[in-house]
Amino acid sequence: INPWIRPSAARAPGIRCTSSSPVSNGKPPATARPPARPSLTAGGMLGLRWGSQRHSRSPWELLLPPLVSCFFVLLSQFALAAVPRFFSSFSLFATLPIAGVVMVATLGTGRCCRRLLGVSASAPAFVLFSTLFLWGVYISVIREAIPSLLDATMNAQCALLMFGLHRIFSSDAGVVTYSSSDPEELNQCTFSEVKSQSQLTWQDALSFTRARYCRSCSVNVIGFDHHCPAFGNCIGQKNHRLFMVLLIGFIITEASYVSCSTSYIRESVNENKMRVKSPLSMDLAESTLLFSLLQILWQAIFLIWHIYCICFNIKTEEWINWRKYPEFQVVQPQPGQPMSELKFWNPYDKGIVGNIKDFLRPE
Repeated sequence: INPWIRPSAARAPGIRCTSSSPVSNGKPPATARPPARPSLTAGGMLGLRWGSQRHSRSPWELLLPPLVSCFFVLLSQFALAAVPRFFSSFSLFATLPIAGVVMVATLGTGRCCRRLLGVSASAPAFVLFSTLFLWGVYISVIREAIPSLLDATMNAQCALLMFGLHRIFSSDAGVVTYSSSDPEELNQCTFSEVKSQSQLTWQDALSFTRARYCRSCSVNVIGFDHHCPAFGNCIGQKNHRLFMVLLIGFIITEASYVSCSTSYIRESVNENKMRVKSPLSMDLAESTLLFSLLQILWQAIFLIWHIYCICFNIKTEEWINWRKYPEFQVVQPQPGQPMSELKFWNPYDKGIVGNIKDFLRPE
């Protein structure tokens, strides 16, 4: 008996157990094949939904969401460029909240317009084009004031981000290719039933107990943490480390960009080059500086949260919906009261060191 999971409450959330399961006596039938994962097209890499379509999409339908995202990237960035133009007498810290309001207002207005027009956008494409926009501003405007070594480092960081985005867009989060097709019939078999019907090894069965269903992708993912709209993919056991590396990489690259743009602005002011430089160049340097600071603020909080989850071996989805999973529930009777209290208990917590080892080298 697994000491971490109560026999009466244990579940395999990512597995559907039925009498017609293709797995029997530990071996699948010769004709049974796991469902093939759809190939990732160019549209899929830009955040379009995986999965078989009843009708094939036309090239225009595939290109429209990325084009809409590209338009809103340009719109939001040039809206931010108006902040230092109209609030030139304000300090950096005073313009930062104004830039945040402008960014939210622009994206909110864009979302309303998309709904009225009936067009969709792609969040991964928005992330990709925003990164390319910052890289383009750096090369065309800021680079001239940066030393060669720092310039090479900055370009290398941006190139690595592009490679990381390509990997995370097309990565496998740990999709369970089992017979499950109806999400409403999941979580209906006990741990012992899973082990007896599918003849899994003990380690495999323990892994399946943390398989969760992603409603955005309509798949079951082992070690499911959350669905990331920005990357258009689930974050699970197989790509969680890549996700953390990419998140840290974004913060480091944006911090480097802040340093480079600050040097450019300071040099331009000190040498009185503002008269010969294009006003748009200065506005873009300051607006992208504000954009990078806004990104660092929320990404740093997001990073702290994920470090906390790693140290305590808890997934974001489990922490939010722990009442759905019996293995996280402990009923404690209250003395003198007829009602018992339901409390959270993490059966997967092995201590900080053990939890970090599990994250770095999952079984």
